[in-house]
Amino acid sequence: MVAWAKLGAVIVQIYGVTTVADAAGVAALSPDHVGVVLDEGIDTWDSVDVLSARQIVSELRGAVSVVALSLSTDLARIRQTVEEVEPQIVHLARAESLDPGRVASLRELLAPVQLMTTIPVRGPNAFTTATEMASCSDYLLLDTAHPTTGVVGATGHIHDWSVSSTIVESVDVPVVLAGGLGPDNVAEAIARVHPAGVDSETRTSRHDDRRRKDLDAVRRFIETARATAPTSAA
Repeated sequence: MVAWAKLGAVIVQIYGVTTVADAAGVAALSPDHVGVVLDEGIDTWDSVDVLSARQIVSELRGAVSVVALSLSTDLARIRQTVEEVEPQIVHLARAESLDPGRVASLRELLAPVQLMTTIPVRGPNAFTTATEMASCSDYLLLDTAHPTTGVVGATGHIHDWSVSSTIVESVDVPVVLAGGLGPDNVAEAIARVHPAGVDSETRTSRHDDRRRKDLDAVRRFIETARATAPTSAA
């Protein structure tokens, strides 16, 4: 299988931009992807309303690829999110609860917008889910389920990177590693997992306000990720 990371520098994805000021600051640091979470009526701490999302995307457009996260499993709601945000990539946070056939149909319907699907890494069973979703996704994102609440994403916790490494070696789509990554551990994560990309939200957010980005942490995350040789394990 393709070791995507050896094809070039890792993709750097920054999530949780909630203000225009942070969008401008993050864009100036030139990550590859920036994630925006639209309020779909589902409780989450990092969402923004439609007007704010459009203002943020206007600030980001042309500088980065915008990723719109959808927590919904309703295909009509997901389509609405894409129409409202107009991203380059739509990210399905709860894809594991959807039939791969429905995801494939949605992907075809939304093209040329690309599709990223979250694979929660709770244990070895994540491998099966990942291989199923790889057939209908443009990207997989491997994330952590909170050990107490079970919530997936934006937990600040890492997961078993050995499972993630196995997935990276076994699928033929780019894999973005998420879950507790920040400036201090991203180099180790790349060296151990060999992902096509790395994602950070919680550990590049401010300690005094997690809805705002710590631009120095964002800068160090990007610089460290890009300075780490994305060599294949093969």
